[in-house]
Amino acid sequence: MTEASEHAAPERPVRTDKTWVYHACRSATWLGYRLALPPTFRGVEHLPKTGGVLVAANHQSFLDIPLIAQSTGRHVCFVARDTLAHSKLLAYIMNGCNAVLIGRGKGDRAALRAIVAHLEAGDCVAMFPEGTRTRDGRLGAFHSGALVAARKAGVPLVPAAVDGSWRAWPPGRSLPRPTRLSLEYAPAVDSALPDALERVRAAIAERLPPDAQPHPPSAPDSESVPTTDARSERAEGRH
Repeated sequence: MTEASEHAAPERPVRTDKTWVYHACRSATWLGYRLALPPTFRGVEHLPKTGGVLVAANHQSFLDIPLIAQSTGRHVCFVARDTLAHSKLLAYIMNGCNAVLIGRGKGDRAALRAIVAHLEAGDCVAMFPEGTRTRDGRLGAFHSGALVAARKAGVPLVPAAVDGSWRAWPPGRSLPRPTRLSLEYAPAVDSALPDALERVRAAIAERLPPDAQPHPPSAPDSESVPTTDARSERAEGRH
């Protein structure tokens, strides 16, 4: 694919306004959250009120998207996997809210162009760099798509730490259980920095409780890495 085609216009006009579908969904979830899932928002001052910005959040459950929308009066363009559009209702909602659907597990350049177009138009875009919901509540590895989009558009990354939504709605549960949710924004990270993605992930981890921290690195395999004694025994055998 040529450079010109990568910067071609998105497949549909970019809208950064809050449609009636967006307003309706936000109002409905506002009521549900206040009744059963009272949220706490912190660090909202780190989210710019205007201009293109990419919110990079950890992904705990289906509750994360409306939680981010509740945290700001801005229109938020969400990036979600295209399999959600298999549901006619969700497809209608996503389209009505001006979301960007992306094919998971493959390079989706059309989706990348759409994300960049939203950012260049001054929109707030929310992405989940883990690429999928956590299976055990812990922070997972990050993919580079969010960073690539932010760099192409020349906008900052704002880390967002979501907590409580996995406990409320873990995989396999049909409906969420009442619990408290929290969303905390960290100071913006310059997407041009060479370690920008690592900084974003570290900022999110700092704001998560111990049970949501990433798994520690795996210990080396004792059979493949000789111990000090084993190495010394081999050395003695050679003399």
